[in-house]
Amino acid sequence: MSELTTEITPVPGTLVVFMIGQTCLNLDSTDIVEVRTMKISPSYPDVIPKQKIIKVEHRRTNGNDIRFLVKAYSPNMVVVEASTELEHILGNGTLEFKRHLLGECRKILAEHSCSREFDEEYSVYCISGYSGDPEVFLSLHGDRIAAFLKNEDGLLDEEEVRLTLSSSLKYGKDDITIVDWDGAFIFDAAGDFQSDIELFEIANVQLLKSRILDAGLDKRLEKTLTLLRSPKKLPFFRSRDVRKVLKEIVEIRTQSILESEAIEHNIKLIGDWYSARLYSLITKKFHIQEWTTDIKEKLQTLEDVYTMAAENFSVSYRATLEFVILAGWFVLLLLYVGEFFLLKFFQ
Repeated sequence: MSELTTEITPVPGTLVVFMIGQTCLNLDSTDIVEVRTMKISPSYPDVIPKQKIIKVEHRRTNGNDIRFLVKAYSPNMVVVEASTELEHILGNGTLEFKRHLLGECRKILAEHSCSREFDEEYSVYCISGYSGDPEVFLSLHGDRIAAFLKNEDGLLDEEEVRLTLSSSLKYGKDDITIVDWDGAFIFDAAGDFQSDIELFEIANVQLLKSRILDAGLDKRLEKTLTLLRSPKKLPFFRSRDVRKVLKEIVEIRTQSILESEAIEHNIKLIGDWYSARLYSLITKKFHIQEWTTDIKEKLQTLEDVYTMAAENFSVSYRATLEFVILAGWFVLLLLYVGEFFLLKFFQ
């Protein structure tokens, strides 16, 4: 793979990277982030989940002024967003600098007690202040843009470049957004970036929640397999455990359905407007629907298994109770017979 060593005419832009983690802390905040877009869209209150500002911090690193914005999505998701202006956003040192920013974001996540086991990171390259059709940039720098989106230091195959750049959306004649798994390029002459970045963050929050829930269900399935392999004659108290787990699974299933579908459903209220179309493209690239389907299937499997287990325990309990009753009657019968013979003997 060829290296990205050839420098090109400097292209100024804004680099935005963010990391998302799950915390156990209380994220209550009253400072709501209001994101406004210059792209026309209908007004639907509370369609897009609101972000709450936790902290804003400015640092200077390697000659660049970095703005760190820490936000929260209730109840327990933390977003650390780092943004900086670059004189040449397509320069050879951009990827390395981006990795440095992500490292700083990860440190801030740790400060907010976020789990180190799961997080999501994403990069958005924003270019504005030009005139004309931004597709000119793609014709001139498409190979470099595709490499940046794939987080590669080397050039990609022409077909891979074509496929990467084809995952895009245009709204006006002077803008285009290219979406990939690890990052996105937003070309907007007027600099209307923040509303798009918010959609990328929402999709990454949804992806992170799906990953965490999926991993939890895998662990639950492993425990279920262990339970099924244990002796058939389990202690009676296990029936309460099974019913408790079954109740938890139903609650998890209900909550996951509500959470996974609420955001997508609300954004779909916007119909064929730009935000809905972009979010649809992002979720398709992130395979959100596949994650949702897989989680639903695992929840259904767990619910079926524990329902059968609860029924088996109920049958076992009734059988045990009937045996105890019969044994009690048998003991009473023996006592009656014994009393009868004792009375006969002393007569």
